[in-house]
Amino acid sequence: MPAELAEHKFRTSPKQSCGTKKRRGRPPKRQLDTASTASFTTAGSVYSSNDANQGVFGEFMLNTQPLEAQQDAQLVGSEMSPTDDFISQFPLDLPVEGLPVPEFEWTPDAALDLTTPTFEDFSDTNTDLALFPVQQNFSTLFVPPPITDLSTQLVEYWFRDICSLWSQYDSPTNSNRMLATTLWSTSEAVSTSLQSMSSAYLSSKMPHMKKTSIAMMKNATDVIEAELRVVKSSPNLDTVPMGLIYGLFCIGTSICWLNATQLGIPFLREAKALLHRINKQKRRLSEEERKLLNIFNKSWTYCELLLSVVSDTNPYITYEAEEVEDISADEYPTALPTEPVVDDMPHPWTGVSNTVSRLLTQTLRLCRNYRYHVKHPGPFATRDHATALNMIEEAKTLEEKLLGLDFESAPANTETGDQKTPCRHLVNVAEAYRLAGLIHIYQTFPELVLLRLPDNLSGPADAHIPWEECITPLSLRLTKLIEQLPADSGSKMTQPLLCITASTGLRFEPSDAISSPETQVPLATPTPFDLGSTEHCGLSDYIGQLIQADEDIERLSTSTATESRMKIVEARCFIVGRLDALEALLPPRPIVVAKTLVQTIWNEYDKEKSGAASVHWIDVMEENNLRSLFG
Repeated sequence: MPAELAEHKFRTSPKQSCGTKKRRGRPPKRQLDTASTASFTTAGSVYSSNDANQGVFGEFMLNTQPLEAQQDAQLVGSEMSPTDDFISQFPLDLPVEGLPVPEFEWTPDAALDLTTPTFEDFSDTNTDLALFPVQQNFSTLFVPPPITDLSTQLVEYWFRDICSLWSQYDSPTNSNRMLATTLWSTSEAVSTSLQSMSSAYLSSKMPHMKKTSIAMMKNATDVIEAELRVVKSSPNLDTVPMGLIYGLFCIGTSICWLNATQLGIPFLREAKALLHRINKQKRRLSEEERKLLNIFNKSWTYCELLLSVVSDTNPYITYEAEEVEDISADEYPTALPTEPVVDDMPHPWTGVSNTVSRLLTQTLRLCRNYRYHVKHPGPFATRDHATALNMIEEAKTLEEKLLGLDFESAPANTETGDQKTPCRHLVNVAEAYRLAGLIHIYQTFPELVLLRLPDNLSGPADAHIPWEECITPLSLRLTKLIEQLPADSGSKMTQPLLCITASTGLRFEPSDAISSPETQVPLATPTPFDLGSTEHCGLSDYIGQLIQADEDIERLSTSTATESRMKIVEARCFIVGRLDALEALLPPRPIVVAKTLVQTIWNEYDKEKSGAASVHWIDVMEENNLRSLFG
């Protein structure tokens, strides 16, 4: 994370003295050779303590020669000629709330020291030359200066608006922003991926841009495939191909913005295979490259979490990496220290706890596999029974790990630098993930609920599991946690999945008088007047029938409108309202799928017979094909 990167310093050119105000800006576009795989050096990153409002980032410079200005203009013009007509069709000058756009000027390359840094350059003595400065004023983010052609306008739009939607928090310490700032001008994979993300988001607001968005997605894919061929042909990787991995994550997680049913699996699968390969050889990497690799490993953890909700990995086994649980293991495994429950520095996707993200991923994958076996039993009952028992044991292990986590009392030692997203929001997300894991376990493996209930409530082994004693309270508690997270918090990217999880536990439970046959008292059901008997009676009897019918209706409604049911109704209303808000704040197409899924789950719950509780939300999602990347 940023604090890890901040320990390393890069050699920089001396600061030029000038009588007038110096402004910094973007470097000229550089032609990509093998951008992601080439070794990099650093250039021209000077942070002045006298200008606390300007965030300056270190720039990785590839070992390629810069293009001349004329060549650069020709290259941009030739690349974007099919889409020049779209430049004036949409405004990109929407302001970012509270974030003034700084003006920059690029320092000429002649003034930069492009020598390869030595180990001594990465000392801890000079905090002013940190690669990614942490101790800065967070009021200003890096936003590229105004530009004219569509491709660079879309890159600017990404920095200004998309990056914050794509991260749990956004500030100069956001590694997503830092990596994009570092790579966009030197990696074609990153540049084209940022453009495609911006156009995909804008296409949901301006439908006429959809064809342009698809064309840009295709262009980015072609670039990524070309770089993949280079990487796959190399037997060893001495450096982390940052641009390639970053581009795969960009396209893999945003293609659902164009088509909500597309999960980006081919891109994310390639990212996993590449990370698995690099991790096996990570002892050959330098220390700073290992820290960059750790950032990417956590990014994959989040992608795996999103996929575990909606996809089984079995149909996609192509690489050895598909069978690997922990891609961060190298080819010489040793006993590694236990991963901390709360990370030292937050990650823009996994937040403050990589541990709980992993546990929730394992839980969701296990629940999906179990429901698959229930719906598709094999020919051998004994084998199926043994498989089910093994899954129950695995669920019990995960349950104990989740119960052992404690985030509510966890100190928020590190701040994010994002005023809208204090670290406490990320801690709440971690606690919400913990509750989500327990909710899914207890719904899928109700046997474990009986072990947690008091003897007077558990009853016989085959008794109906009372949701109101376990699952409903957890879901209401999760809903309260989501309420504590503002819709415009950076944590909004995690909220669709949390809303879906909370909704799966908001099931109406019939009252005891209705659900227990032994104690059930027949209730008068309001029926229409019998015209044969009521229309030919006295006036008083006629009105008496009306009064009796009204009393029956009131009696029936009060018997079901319990306090628990009212809480469920209120929670359902909140979930619907929050998803409506997220639809306006996030890429809307996946949110529309989430809203439909939630309502379909509730409809199926409400159609159940009293005491049945046989509908499982995963079955509803699969049968109705209501899948997307919900984050």
